[in-house]
Amino acid sequence: MSNHKFYDLGVVCGRFGHEQIGHVSLFDTCMALCKRTLILVGSAQESGTLRNPFRVETRIDVIRETYPGESEETLMVRGINDLTNEYDITSDWGKFVKSEIEFHKHKFASLMVYGNDEFRSKWFAPEDLVGTAELIIPRSTIPVSGTQVRGMLTIDDETSWQKATHPLIHGMYKRLRDELMSVPIYKEIYNRIRTGDMSLDCFMNVYKELEQKDKESKLAELQK
Repeated sequence: MSNHKFYDLGVVCGRFGHEQIGHVSLFDTCMALCKRTLILVGSAQESGTLRNPFRVETRIDVIRETYPGESEETLMVRGINDLTNEYDITSDWGKFVKSEIEFHKHKFASLMVYGNDEFRSKWFAPEDLVGTAELIIPRSTIPVSGTQVRGMLTIDDETSWQKATHPLIHGMYKRLRDELMSVPIYKEIYNRIRTGDMSLDCFMNVYKELEQKDKESKLAELQK
């Protein structure tokens, strides 16, 4: 079998808070197609919040734990800040991503690999993608989300969490749960659901309620 890689530099960008098996599928695909892969961990400036409870260092550590044999040359993982907040997705954000890629690798990506979030197509102006291929991997192929994984940690369902994550990070369960449960909003969620059935569905219902309020607040900030 040929070891030929179709592209030189592949890039995957997302919050990855924290990595689950759907994310690993994106990383594996990029690494299989590209000689070098750069993973940009978004919202790097934010931690201790509903959507971004983990520190960027933790999120990077989880990805690195999944690929212990990869060198910095073949797999680089770096944080990237939001321009304003995570809902501010415009071509200005794409230009910022492009500048960060060029800063780390001295060239832009040969291939961008995405999950199929609805706003991904708005990242880049057409002129910024000249000479760059794009690959979108449907999330439906692996129906698990970072939110669900955080829910499994919140309700302390280690068995389900292990099924949703790469085996090489299973030894990080306590560290990740301890960090998550030190975040006030997650303590609040836990306290709200602990008198009920402590199910993932119960977590998701409370989470979605809080997430909607968070989204409305952040979108309002963008209008100021």
